[in-house]
Amino acid sequence: MKRIILIGFIIALSINSFAQDVDGMRVDQKMTYAQVVAKFGKPDRYLKRYDEFGLTEEYFYGKTWFHFEETGKFKNFVIKDRRFAALALDIDGGIRVGDPLSKLDNFKYGKPQYVRTDDDGELYLLYPKCDDNVYLVIRDGIIVTIFYYYPV
Repeated sequence: MKRIILIGFIIALSINSFAQDVDGMRVDQKMTYAQVVAKFGKPDRYLKRYDEFGLTEEYFYGKTWFHFEETGKFKNFVIKDRRFAALALDIDGGIRVGDPLSKLDNFKYGKPQYVRTDDDGELYLLYPKCDDNVYLVIRDGIIVTIFYYYPV
């Protein structure tokens, strides 16, 4: 029985060993409006609505977007400027729009995986063996967008 518990703990630890975050704010972390504003400043635009799951909120900072569901759970993000660092809990200083893709050459979970090219640029995937994927849009070797959508 102890062995089963230990194996379960090791599996859980390995699954949760990386973090989808923005400046240390983890996906699924609960935050109030006041906490988000204290961390990032007052948003340029803020939307809220209530549904059967509770409060849903959207924060817009320029073209960057943060989405919260279930009354304060951070769920999705699209980063389009240098103000915000993604993966700051896994990478010293995180990654930012404007960074070269080569910054991730030695990423401990593997190099970004090329997905496709479209009008926005080249799409790359981080954490390809996981449901919690972070995507990068790259133009001329430079990160122009970082985004994450919570798996449904």
